[in-house]
Amino acid sequence: MNAKTVTARRTGAALLAGMAMVVALLAGAVPASAAAFVSLSVSNGTVGVAQPVIATVDSSAIGFPAGTVTFTANGTTFGSQPVGGSLGNTATVSWTPTAAGAPAIVAAFAASDGSDQATATKTVTVSRVDTVTTITTPGTAATNTAVTLSALVRSRDGSYVPTGGISFFRSDGQSLGSANVDATGKATLAYTTPSTVGTVSMYAVYNGDASANASPRSATDSIKVSTQASSVSLVVPQVNYANAPVVLTAKITPTTATGTVDFYVNTTYLGTGRVSSAAATLTWVPSALGTFTLTARYSGGNGASAGTATNKVTVTLPLKADSISLVPGGSSAPWQPNSTISLPNGANVTFAVSTTSSLPVTLTATGPCQVVGANGLHIQGAGSPCALTAATAGGNGYSPVSQKYTIITGSGTQTASVAAPASGTYAKGSRLKLAKTSKVTNLNQPITWRVTKGGSHCRVVVSGSYYKLKLVKRGSCKVTGSAPAIPGQWSAFTTKRSYTVR
Repeated sequence: MNAKTVTARRTGAALLAGMAMVVALLAGAVPASAAAFVSLSVSNGTVGVAQPVIATVDSSAIGFPAGTVTFTANGTTFGSQPVGGSLGNTATVSWTPTAAGAPAIVAAFAASDGSDQATATKTVTVSRVDTVTTITTPGTAATNTAVTLSALVRSRDGSYVPTGGISFFRSDGQSLGSANVDATGKATLAYTTPSTVGTVSMYAVYNGDASANASPRSATDSIKVSTQASSVSLVVPQVNYANAPVVLTAKITPTTATGTVDFYVNTTYLGTGRVSSAAATLTWVPSALGTFTLTARYSGGNGASAGTATNKVTVTLPLKADSISLVPGGSSAPWQPNSTISLPNGANVTFAVSTTSSLPVTLTATGPCQVVGANGLHIQGAGSPCALTAATAGGNGYSPVSQKYTIITGSGTQTASVAAPASGTYAKGSRLKLAKTSKVTNLNQPITWRVTKGGSHCRVVVSGSYYKLKLVKRGSCKVTGSAPAIPGQWSAFTTKRSYTVR
């Protein structure tokens, strides 16, 4: 081997070794995975007002890290969202601050394979929410009468329900007292009207809490003070059924009384009804069995004093389910509830109606149909569906029931009474009266006649206000009387005859 060959081989080996070293160095310069980092975007907020919180996860590696971002406020989790791959590297959740202050918002990323985690923290300022207050009075009351003043506070924005108290004032600034709000933001205050007749105006102010600002003074409301006694009675069925609605009725005298009635079961507030035509109503759905005391507390109004009435009732087992059977005339099978039936325009159906409870059934209909009598249905159009409802009011230990049926309406059939001679054999030269030229269908559509086959044997002529068929030579022919359709509502009318000329 000569010196040049040895030198060349040494040079080639050195180059290969150098290239391997470069590759190794390059491989060591970029790790297989790189640490993730999180950036957090969140604004200052207001108590009870929802706002977005956005976290972006990234790393120096190719592609987005896969995992889950969990969001907390002062250590309390309020949302999480996966990121990575096709989901992208941004996680967005909605955060509703629950208290004023300076909470630390943390977005914590955890890799799906447990290989990495990262966090970002930002402290924000959460401001107290502004509020607005309204006051409600009975409107009118008798002198020296205890009435109830009501005030309601609401957050001007968001979902926070303020806590704390509301102060009531006369319009001249004299304090009438304060009361704490309930879970709905409502506060009530007992107030005794003056001993003299006149008008008392008042307003309310919410005092604020740690998360809500005090409200501006409400608009004023007035009580017209006059002298008139009232009486209250509470009308309710003595036996009621669990999970079945019951109408509570408070009757007020005098009949000119206005105001509101608060309803209670035992000591639990059910709701408020406004007095109209000397009565206020509220629907109660008892959920438990037993004996209960119902109370109606009338606020007084229009010169009528406040009053209270009670009534004890029993709640027993739930009502039995009822069912309705509608059997159309000419059929032995009833229509099934929620079924779809097809009927033509002009159809009349009379139902045999029965119920499991033996209670009466009320039929109502909407669309191109109408209820006829107690148990009949008439279709009076086509193209649009008709909705039929059969219902009972409940009773006899059975709950109310409502069953619905959908009726697809189609074109009806026109009819007419035509006295054209019957099909058969007639002598040549005869003239057969087919119908008067003024003859119309039941929908007042004119009927015209023409020969449809065998025109050389028969011919339609008009003579003396009649359509007549002239039999001109031996053979057979066919003739048709027809009236046009009413598009989308009624089909065409057709009647046919076949004649033989001898």
